[in-house]
Parts: sequence; C-alpha cells; structure tokens
Amino acid sequence: MLSFINESLSAWERLLQTAKPIVLYGMGNGADKIVDWCEANSVKIAGIFASDEFVRGQSFRGFILERYADIVSRLGKDILIVIAFASERPEVLARFKELAEAHETLAPHLPLFDEPETVSLAWLEKYEAELQKVYDGLADDVSRETFANVLNYKLSGKVEYLFACDTAREEDLRQLFTFGENEVYMDLGAYNGDTVQEFLDLTGGKYQHIIAVEPDRRNCKKLNAMAEDLGEITVHECGVWSEAGELGFSDSGGRQSTFLATQKKTVPVNSIDDLAQGRAVSYIKMDVEGAEVQALEGGTKVIKEYAPKMFVAAYHYDVDIFRLPILIWKLVPEYKIFFRKHPYVPAWELNFLITK
Repeated sequence: MLSFINESLSAWERLLQTAKPIVLYGMGNGADKIVDWCEANSVKIAGIFASDEFVRGQSFRGFILERYADIVSRLGKDILIVIAFASERPEVLARFKELAEAHETLAPHLPLFDEPETVSLAWLEKYEAELQKVYDGLADDVSRETFANVLNYKLSGKVEYLFACDTAREEDLRQLFTFGENEVYMDLGAYNGDTVQEFLDLTGGKYQHIIAVEPDRRNCKKLNAMAEDLGEITVHECGVWSEAGELGFSDSGGRQSTFLATQKKTVPVNSIDDLAQGRAVSYIKMDVEGAEVQALEGGTKVIKEYAPKMFVAAYHYDVDIFRLPILIWKLVPEYKIFFRKHPYVPAWELNFLITK
C-alpha cells in the first residue's frame, strides 16, 4: 500500500460500525444519496439538522428538520455528524470546522458523476503505480502533502484532511505563475466571466487576447455582456472536446452544465487547437466539467508548441488525480505540476497548476 495513506476504514464502513447516533447536517441531493445508502444498508439516522436560519419546521425524507442545539439537547454531544451538502462559503466552512472540533464529523466523498469505481482500498491498490508516479513527480512538498490529504479524505470522509491542505487560489496563482503584458489567455469553461475577471486582476488589465469558451447559453449571455466592455476578446458559445462536433448537454444554467449523451439538447464542441486560431496561447484555465482529458487531447499542437501555463480542474473524476498529470507530462515532459486544494467541502476545488 502507498506509504502516504494513513486510513484503512472508509466513511461508509465507519457508519456501519459506529454505536453513536448518526445525524445529518443539511438537505438536498447529497443528503438524498446518503439517506438512500443508509436505508439500503440498514443504518439508522437519528436526526437531520440545518443552520438555524433555515429551520422552519419543514420535513425532509420523513424527518422533521431540527436545529443543532436541539439535536445536542436530545441526543447528547457524543454523536457522529455527517455533512450532507457542499459549500465554499467561508462562514459555512468555519461552521464545519467548529462541528469537527466538537464531534466526530464526516463528509462522505460522493462522486460528481457516475463512475465505475471510486476511491477505496481496492482502488488505491489497483492504481498504486500511477498514484506513486504522480506523487513522486509533483513539483513541491505542498503538492505531495495535498495529494496525500485528498486521498485520505476521499477514503475516510474525515473533513480534517481537507482543512489541513487548504490554500488560497489567488495566492497560488500569483506565487506559482508569472504574468506579463502579452498573455494570450484561453478560458475554457468561462461561466459568466468570473475567471476572465480573475485574469484581468492578475494582469492588471494588460494582455494581448482572451479566448473565452462557454457552452451554456444562459452563462454565455452573461459572458458576452461582460465582454462588451473589453477589447481583444473572442467569445465562443461552444464546448471544448478532442475534435469539432456536437454533444448532448445538460444546459442547467449553472456552473455544472455537462456533456451528457442522454440529453436531447446538443451543443457544438471544438478543440483547443482550432479555437486558438494560430495564436501563441500562453495561459489556459480549464474547468470543463469532466471533459478535461478530451480537452487536453484536442490541444496537443498548442500545448506542445507553446507550453502554456495551465490551471486544470482535477475534481470531476477520481482517476483525474493521476490520469491528468500523466497525460500532461506525455505532452510536455518538462512541465512542473503543482497540486492544490482550494477551500471547499467536499473536495470540489482540486486543481493542477502547471508551468515550465
């Protein structure tokens, strides 16, 4: 087994074994999945609570929603809390930390998309060689510590591992990357323009060209409105893939619109190499909701020729934690790859920062 894996018990095994009352914090899709699992495995849930401001006597999955203080009054302090929703809001993350300090607290790793396999002891053993290769090849100690913490979290669900490796996104970008006045920036998954604005902040508004790509029509409308106030920006309402074509698309209007073959709606897709239109791309931000491998495959020419700085999301599929860096090293063996986790529970803000 990998030397940096400290855990041997999964979050689900812990829920099966514990004698403590199990209480869920939060509602929504994540809570539904956890309640479904508990029902299927005869694990009793003792209650569900929410932040005080959201409790109005409503019910969820047959439970009357309670306040935290009422849960503790009814069940005592020796409870096991299961965080059942996701957040990046500082005040919510601070609340998660307070709960973890007062009680045993888990946030079971729930994959974003259907995967044939997710992190488990068997998964770690199956991909041991690939994981060790990436761990050894990462560019600094912070990257290796983050890599280890993330895998230990995904196995155990212990939120302490996530808090231990949080770093600030803007600080990482400024420390690990150097930005000049002639950047050609590709924003893949540009959403409503928030990461275009991030780029403008990093460069002081001085750059050569921005190529912003967003497949969701509602997001792209907001992106185009922002682009009206900018010079030297090209907006493409399409997705990023290994080649030009059309794909099924969820068109949800949020950050997590995805390519799904079962969807009736389709959107055009294109490759990095085609979208670059011969420009010497110097920086790529890539958060394309699980299509990162295909996007990289469609950017072989640009990446090999220009070796741009890259900021690549690594949280959509568990295997991305090793298959993305291995693919990137095949394209440019000299790349230095840093791994960072930015504040979020669960582990939804994992990113590779890549530079020569």
